[in-house]
Amino acid sequence: MPTQPDIETLVRAHYAFIRRLALTILDDGSAGAVHAADEADEAAQDTFIAAHRALAHFRGDAGVKTWLTRIAINQCRGRLRKRKSRRRLQNALESARMTAGGPAGLEAAALRADAYRRLWQAVDALSEKHRIPVILRYVHELTIPDIAASLGLPEGTVHSRLHHARRRLRTLLEKEATHD
Repeated sequence: MPTQPDIETLVRAHYAFIRRLALTILDDGSAGAVHAADEADEAAQDTFIAAHRALAHFRGDAGVKTWLTRIAINQCRGRLRKRKSRRRLQNALESARMTAGGPAGLEAAALRADAYRRLWQAVDALSEKHRIPVILRYVHELTIPDIAASLGLPEGTVHSRLHHARRRLRTLLEKEATHD
């Protein structure tokens, strides 16, 4: 059985390729070149962190580059899922604004960005026992059984915490809207 390469050797040999791969997967043109490059750097770093953790279990069934590519793709998929969840949240806020007859153009974009910021401020204001289930459900799209298993809670408790968190978020956002 061939000897396993160390992580430094892997980084030196494959970092540029993995970063380019991440950039091509993650750059959808909407976030800006600087943001896409930063996100690709983070994905590449996360790839090598994951590879380092799994290196002892690498059997060599595939080539090292193939193995690293698979890890990088999985890292990028996770980032794309998070991005999709955030966009879905933004779209929900936008459609709520539009049905309320909100203004068009640049003003509407500014309002959407402000609503998004307010939403995340409200999420951050939740207690940890309510904030974590909200993040797991609406950002990471975990199912109720998965959240329950991850947190070591009964499913009913997760449902209850999400219900209370949504009510608290509604209250916080309505309170914020009346102060404007």
